[in-house]
Amino acid sequence: MKPQILIIFLFLGQISCSGITEKQNNKNMFGLFKKGDPIENFWTWFSENEKTYRNFQDNPDKYLNELLSKAKKISDGLAIELEPSKDGIINMTISADGVADLFPVVHQIVNKAPTITGWKVYAFRQRMPAEKVKGMVLKAQNHELNPDKMKFSPIVTVDTLDIIIYADDITEENYNQVAYGGLMLVDNILGEYDCVKKVRSYDFHNMPPNADNLTDLFPLLELATYVDNFHNRKK
Repeated sequence: MKPQILIIFLFLGQISCSGITEKQNNKNMFGLFKKGDPIENFWTWFSENEKTYRNFQDNPDKYLNELLSKAKKISDGLAIELEPSKDGIINMTISADGVADLFPVVHQIVNKAPTITGWKVYAFRQRMPAEKVKGMVLKAQNHELNPDKMKFSPIVTVDTLDIIIYADDITEENYNQVAYGGLMLVDNILGEYDCVKKVRSYDFHNMPPNADNLTDLFPLLELATYVDNFHNRKK
């Protein structure tokens, strides 16, 4: 996972965010948002208190609880990531945590985000630079997933893409853990949106023992390039 990132999971009551009017039309005479929109209420509050959260690394639990208490009316299952300040900018990522049904909510939250000096808001976890993924090793119980040693095989059906990912020593006993860790790697390689929206399904297979069978497989580190090229050809 990304180092030094505060991940904030919003275990909240889900609501419908459809039919929300534009920000400018939903302000009152003082420039504040009306009470009926939890997304805009959250951003109003955050705009007024954002200086406090520039120091989130000082006491992550404290800031986590405060943000959760203010954001609890948006939706269940969301996540927020705060990255340490770089060049005076803190990146805030609003994530659906891989749940496709929450993607519209994430879009609305980010679209309604005000411009705040020193902050940049992103929708969905972004791709990790290839050089960082290359050095990443994830542990799934007693099993290690090294993307340098993993392969993938694309399955194309008309304009639909499925991916089989190959790793060493996958068994029935550790499959679920390997799949969970493997999807974390794919999330970093493709970014959250493309991981969910541009590949229909993923499966995880044991690496073929016969080296001749590896010639048709691609290095996992080339997955982003393959997915991009596949969808560019469809345009």
